[in-house]
Amino acid sequence: MTKARTLAVFGSVRIREFVKSRDEGKSRLERVAGLIGLHSVRAGGMDIGSAAGTLRLRTNDAFLSSHDAPLLASPRDDLRLLSIVIPAEALTGYTAPGPGEVRPIASASALLDPAVAFAERAAAADAEPVSGFGNYYFERLLQEMVLGVAVEGTRSPRVGPASDVYRDAMSTILAQRSDPNLTPRGIADQLKVSLRQLQRAFRSREMTPERAIRRSRVEHALDLLTDRTYDGLSIAEIGQYSGFSGGSSLARAMAQEGRPSPSVVRRSLAA
Repeated sequence: MTKARTLAVFGSVRIREFVKSRDEGKSRLERVAGLIGLHSVRAGGMDIGSAAGTLRLRTNDAFLSSHDAPLLASPRDDLRLLSIVIPAEALTGYTAPGPGEVRPIASASALLDPAVAFAERAAAADAEPVSGFGNYYFERLLQEMVLGVAVEGTRSPRVGPASDVYRDAMSTILAQRSDPNLTPRGIADQLKVSLRQLQRAFRSREMTPERAIRRSRVEHALDLLTDRTYDGLSIAEIGQYSGFSGGSSLARAMAQEGRPSPSVVRRSLAA
């Protein structure tokens, strides 16, 4: 019996499950425009028919796909597929799969298993006790995990032109900007390029990796400061959630980016 159901919803993110037995023939995966799915085969196997041909997937394999075009799943055995479905625009800085495109995730991706395990735990949680604040962070974490898997799991091991390094670096920054330990050196190591190559890619855009990290963190802090849902958070807490050490470092970064101070932003919102 084919069963497709939504296990949990956190804002714009849905965790879905697709279950199918081997004797049911072909099935069509969900088709919804504007969505991207990170799909993980949790049990069994499947053949995916896509614009690029047929892809054979086994247990623990995963792929990214757009939901703008139908994908035919033809399992040779029983199948359980877990999907984290997010809006395509959440993959900021990353070129999302096009209609009918299937992008396999490298089995060596260190982020895939933690992302899927987190999604399964989140889906099992009782939705009622989750506060608005908790719901927001479930949504953010799941979006950033999918982005991280996309960047790491589909990146070519060969170093491309500077524009590609810049794009992958920006995707990494967006996925990890809340991490206070994120540094240009760490980004270069993740992208398997030298620090000099990374700096050169940003220099061509009249930017530095350090400033890109700071700007991304400031933008995240502004989102929190201007959302009334988070009025209960102190400025120091918002700074910490945005990758800064606290309120003072957040204020300095906002000034460097030509932004008003956190307290001024808060006061103007209240007014």
